[in-house]
Amino acid sequence: MPAPRLILFAAVILSCGCQAPPRGNFKITLKDGRVFLCKGEPRFISKTGYYRYHTYQNRESLLRADEVLMIEDMGS
Repeated sequence: MPAPRLILFAAVILSCGCQAPPRGNFKITLKDGRVFLCKGEPRFISKTGYYRYHTYQNRESLLRADEVLMIEDMGS
């Protein structure tokens, strides 16, 4: 029965392709003047009150939303 295996394999491959990598570069400026550069748009997590973003070292970081002055799209 190779057909079910083939269907399962195709489903796994297609599901892996659904998650797109973060696009664009963004600059986060804090109220105290510090600047953070990130890959992809920062996401606001309303439950915690933090912005989550990815650094250029492929790490996830958090910033408190009340410290953020502005978030700028720097393009690709």
